[in-house]
Amino acid sequence: MSEAEREPTSERLIRLAATAFWERGYAATSTRELSELLGIQKASLYHHIRGKEDLLEQISVRSLEHISSAVAQAVSSAPEGDRLRALVRAHIDTALGDRDMHAVMLTEMRSMSDARRQDILELRRRYEQSVEECVAAAQADGTLRSDMSARWLTLSLLNLLNWTIFWYRPEGSLDADEIGERLYDVFVNGAGAG
Repeated sequence: MSEAEREPTSERLIRLAATAFWERGYAATSTRELSELLGIQKASLYHHIRGKEDLLEQISVRSLEHISSAVAQAVSSAPEGDRLRALVRAHIDTALGDRDMHAVMLTEMRSMSDARRQDILELRRRYEQSVEECVAAAQADGTLRSDMSARWLTLSLLNLLNWTIFWYRPEGSLDADEIGERLYDVFVNGAGAG
């Protein structure tokens, strides 16, 4: 039995839906297409979800839970002066590992109902807060400049890290660790010639 055959249908559905939503867009992907990708009848699809928006919400929650957990674990196990580097590398590794889910979470929130969008925004806010706490600690220990607010630096860092999913190619010359290290260096040391 192959790994794909052992994967529960609900997990395959989330993975395949994330890819379809990212490649075609949420609005352009029908439930019929999703059932065909899974190899099941359209009616059977509703055994796993109430509607297509459920999938979008699950994908977004899963993306944020994965990245929050990976970053928290990396930061807590890193030496004090290396926590920001651990954050950057864990964020990049997780975002690129969950690329389709992460991209859908970032780009398709507008397709959610207000209540669901607010729930996802709250999860994002909590994650951003944890990043901001790490940035503030890096300011306090002298790693980062302190003439800008931790909030501004956090938004700049997340912008730098999140855009990676749009240009990264797995067959490229750099792996996730190398990209993470280079982005950390650019963020902390800048790109200007010394």
